Amino acid sequence: MGGLIAGLLCAALLAGPPAVAAERSATMNTWFSTLQRPDSPNHWLVAPADFVVKPDAVAPVFALPAAKLRESFALMLRELPRVTIAEESADGLHLVNTTAIFRYQDDIRVQFIALAPESSTLAIYSASRVGYWDLGTNRRRVEDWLARLQQSVQR
Repeated sequence: MGGLIAGLLCAALLAGPPAVAAERSATMNTWFSTLQRPDSPNHWLVAPADFVVKPDAVAPVFALPAAKLRESFALMLRELPRVTIAEESADGLHLVNTTAIFRYQDDIRVQFIALAPESSTLAIYSASRVGYWDLGTNRRRVEDWLARLQQSVQR
């Protein structure tokens, strides 16, 4: 039995590290370009005014490169409870936020968009997996995250 376990462990080590999610997933640009928004009020999108999907609100512009915006966003995520990174792509993130009481999971997708070498913005879409109405939870989440992000990049 010990030899079998040692053999499996050795095979796993020789196989190398698991593939990074960014290598497996499509870009967020591709994801957003195929987004079909439901008629229900349980989702919220903030994006540039001319985005491929009409946003509920226009995203702010940040005076930093898209890569730095992504780093700042990742640092901000560390402060948030019950948020996990489900997938990463070259231009964005797929996050899952689990609610505290009922353990519902909401999906959040973020695309970081370069506007110029020192200017960027983002598209952020938060949607409930279940139910028709979320009592404004997704909107409040996106607005809260954007406020936190703006504060963190001003420090």
